[in-house]
Amino acid sequence: MLKHIHSELQSEKYVVFVDAARRYVDCSDEVCNLVGYTRTEILSKNIDDLTYNRSCVPPLFEKYLEEGLQNGEYILKHRDGRPILIHYSAWVFADGCNAAAWKPAEEWEQFYLAALIETHPGKLRDKVNVALGAIHKRQLEFGDEERPQIRQKLRDASSALRALLR
Repeated sequence: MLKHIHSELQSEKYVVFVDAARRYVDCSDEVCNLVGYTRTEILSKNIDDLTYNRSCVPPLFEKYLEEGLQNGEYILKHRDGRPILIHYSAWVFADGCNAAAWKPAEEWEQFYLAALIETHPGKLRDKVNVALGAIHKRQLEFGDEERPQIRQKLRDASSALRALLR
């Protein structure tokens, strides 16, 4: 990671570098911990291997290369198969580096996602209840500086989960 000096990445913990073929060429230790693979294992993979929805990768990556900058949310796949929601910013740098900084979503968002993608009816109720508990916990943590968008996002997620229980 030391050879990659880009100001946009200096304060980031979760950083990956890929080549034009979408193969990982470097990553931070935090990325390894997040997805459950060793650095050697990650460097033998491409973006498609760590994604929850492989079909979205080629067009999204092509758009990223064309535009040189991309931001959004993305679902990674942990080594054990569980989804990991991240917020990301990706850059195509003038020196040829293709890099991204990831930020794992909040705990409640992870539980919410897990409930939304659960297809086994027997497990759905448990996952919804865990997600509702995490949302409630996050709501109790609100401070005066909390953004109204976060409050609304939590209300929306809670409503969607309650609808799943019906």
